[in-house]
Amino acid sequence: MKTGITGLPFSGKTTLFCALTGQDYDSLGHGRDIHMGTVKVPDDRLEKLFEMIRPKKITHATMEFFDIAGQSGGSDKTIESKALQAMKNAESLIVVLDAFNPGADPERDFNSLMDEFVFNDLVVVTNRLERVKKDLKSVRRDDLVREHDILETCRDILEGGEGLRGRSFDHGEEKILRGFQLITLKSLLIVVNIPEDALSNDVGKKYEALFGNVKNALCASICCEIEKEIAMLDEADRPTFLESMGIREPALGRLIRMSYLNLGLISFFTGGGPDEVRAWTVRKGSNAQECAGAIHSDMERGFIRAETVAFDDFVKAGSFKNAREQGLLRIEGKEYIVQDGDILTMRFSV
Repeated sequence: MKTGITGLPFSGKTTLFCALTGQDYDSLGHGRDIHMGTVKVPDDRLEKLFEMIRPKKITHATMEFFDIAGQSGGSDKTIESKALQAMKNAESLIVVLDAFNPGADPERDFNSLMDEFVFNDLVVVTNRLERVKKDLKSVRRDDLVREHDILETCRDILEGGEGLRGRSFDHGEEKILRGFQLITLKSLLIVVNIPEDALSNDVGKKYEALFGNVKNALCASICCEIEKEIAMLDEADRPTFLESMGIREPALGRLIRMSYLNLGLISFFTGGGPDEVRAWTVRKGSNAQECAGAIHSDMERGFIRAETVAFDDFVKAGSFKNAREQGLLRIEGKEYIVQDGDILTMRFSV
């Protein structure tokens, strides 16, 4: 999964990027470059499976973060092409807002960024709509009519200054819009970058409440500088430091968990053999055959059945053998809707 981190200049977005990826802030260029980093998705359940099964290898799901050059926030709402393309390629966005500098106004900055996103989507939609109108003059096809209608709807919403994130689209409309990679359709996490002294009071909660009603978005108040320091500590030293700062969970785990929730993602596991236990990420509501395809296209094509056991049931049983004897290990067909934490063994033939 690819997540873009953006915000106004000096909001702390590169600091957050370093906190999430463990990269050295001083070694990064701080111009218009786009930085990339891949991290393992923390999951205690996968670690437990590795401990119980003892295979040769453990493989976490991964998330890729992009640190995108800061947006202007000025009257010129055009986003630089390199930054715009990075945002388009991302599946979700993290917007970082300054709440630590004197005179900072996170709400103002958020509205400024959303105006930029709306403007750039409006340009894309308007340009495509003009081309569709020209095509319809020469040939009237049902697919063009449908595209014309949904683009007009989007244009009207965007011209009203609203993003598309809060609008519900049916499957066909989503399919049409997917190719345009519209920014205001992307899942959004709002990170309010608070100062260290705000960790011990309700300032962070105040901001989370302020942005709590933004449609289809989640908000977290984080001290990015402290989180960067946490990322630089040895693993063994982190719990003590977290406790001293009153932080329950490092930003990496918290923001990934919120991203999964926002995007409607779940994890399932494979680990029926001696070689590897592994976490896989799929959309909530995916069936067993679709999950087989997440592992390999041949598995999806030749899918026969899935042997599945819930994570909690497996832990109680202690082994696959016990789970089978206790009736906890089930045989499911291709239409079975996989649940978060299911442990699957795919049977297929190609």
